[in-house]
Amino acid sequence: MENLDYVYNGGTPLEKRALEGIHFSLPSARVLGILGGTGSGKTTLIRHFNGLLTPTEGRVLVGDTDTRSSGPQLRRKVGLVFQRPERQLFEETVYGDISFVMRRFSGLDEGEIRGRVGAACERVGLNISEMADRSPTALSEGERRKAAIAGILVNEPEMLVLDEPLVGLDPPSIRELVDVLTTLKKAGDRTLVIVSHDVDDFLPLLDLLLVLDKGRQAAYGSVMDVCESLGDNAGLRCLLPRLAMLVYDLDKAGHPLAVDNFEITTMAEQLTNLLDRDGGAG
Repeated sequence: MENLDYVYNGGTPLEKRALEGIHFSLPSARVLGILGGTGSGKTTLIRHFNGLLTPTEGRVLVGDTDTRSSGPQLRRKVGLVFQRPERQLFEETVYGDISFVMRRFSGLDEGEIRGRVGAACERVGLNISEMADRSPTALSEGERRKAAIAGILVNEPEMLVLDEPLVGLDPPSIRELVDVLTTLKKAGDRTLVIVSHDVDDFLPLLDLLLVLDKGRQAAYGSVMDVCESLGDNAGLRCLLPRLAMLVYDLDKAGHPLAVDNFEITTMAEQLTNLLDRDGGAG
């Protein structure tokens, strides 16, 4: 992103500046979390990643490709999973939905397509042999989310972008989705972008964090760098991951923790040791 501005309905009475001065670089095979309140520009921003929107000012590069000059093929390179998966599930069967792009545009034979669908479904924990002929409308919210992700992964994108992926999911489905994304991160073969108003569930996965505030870039960097930048900002502090802010507050109070990741068991052990040490000193 190079000094990205985006204006809706430019030159009309309904003109609205949605993004202003967004500027950052995302390395390949990293996991980025994008945070922001309602109306902060999160969804508008990610629609620039694959050319669904193009900048009013500035530019977006995917590798060396300017999204203004890219064609529909960019949307196979950068896959976007919308907030509501039912918007992406429109075929009569689950198999038909996941294989749709492959069948229409790949030129692959049916055997190769079935192999790709099976591999994509295995990566997200979806049993395609049981669900292939079911209607997408008969799936649970968690299964729909997995089917939508599989429908993107079957195209082997270099980047996977998920817009508010936890909406409508119950706690077991949230855990399953986090496990899916953990597996994708460990594979190390694609960039992941997770857009949410609350990234706590994804905190151990994140390499980088971007915070938007009213269409502007409030902070960008590692999770702890962002916490240090915004930790004393009363208006934005509430958006930041709670566990990361606990680490930040403890550090400010003179109780630093060794944070290599935010795995809850590791953090609990460190906090227990800290309490024991302080209790003994008291």
